[in-house]
Amino acid sequence: MGTMGKTPHRLCLVLAALLAACSPRQESPSAPPTPPARAPAPPPPSAWPPMIPEAPPVQGDDERGAVLFAAWRARYPLEVEAFEEYLVRQQVAAVVPTYQLLRSASMWKECGAEPFELPPAQSWETVRDLLVLLRELKKQQVLPSFEVVSAYRDPKLNRCAGGAPRSSHVRFAVDIAPLAPEDGERLCRFWREQGQRWDMGVSRYPSGRIHIDRTGYRTWGATHKRASSYCLR
Repeated sequence: MGTMGKTPHRLCLVLAALLAACSPRQESPSAPPTPPARAPAPPPPSAWPPMIPEAPPVQGDDERGAVLFAAWRARYPLEVEAFEEYLVRQQVAAVVPTYQLLRSASMWKECGAEPFELPPAQSWETVRDLLVLLRELKKQQVLPSFEVVSAYRDPKLNRCAGGAPRSSHVRFAVDIAPLAPEDGERLCRFWREQGQRWDMGVSRYPSGRIHIDRTGYRTWGATHKRASSYCLR
């Protein structure tokens, strides 16, 4: 009788233990997450490193490229071929691309002229002599690379474009796209040291474009006077 009386009690204890083992445990509340560390405040503007100004865009001539030149050349195939053959014989054909070498004045549209113009045959020796100088500038790394944006102009186009009455462009000269400061310094140094031997003329227009010819050792600037030349500063 005593043993039988204890059985329900034991069963209750076993059931209570089973229920406790199967019931989910309640976790203790965790501490709130630590907020991430705040990034340090940026330094005041006065402490920033100085901004490096971007180089000015090169004022080349994208419109009068090889495609437009091919269309123009198709109208004068024999004349252009004779000019190129002359340059090949003089060993200066590779100095400047033909489409750049035959670019007329930059104001060709305003003046109702053609985008390209072939210098007359009596000027071809002047073309050759200037190309020899440009080849030397490349060889000495004075101007490793450059773009010719204007070359020969007939007298009528020269007047319309505002050129001087005795401009060397009427015989043959080149204007090249604006140079980086270090290139301009090398060009001026070459002109001061060797320009007289080459009968070299150098100028820089207000637009930044550089004029080079071989019609006399001289230099000038925005006022068309020697004193305004950037090669004498």
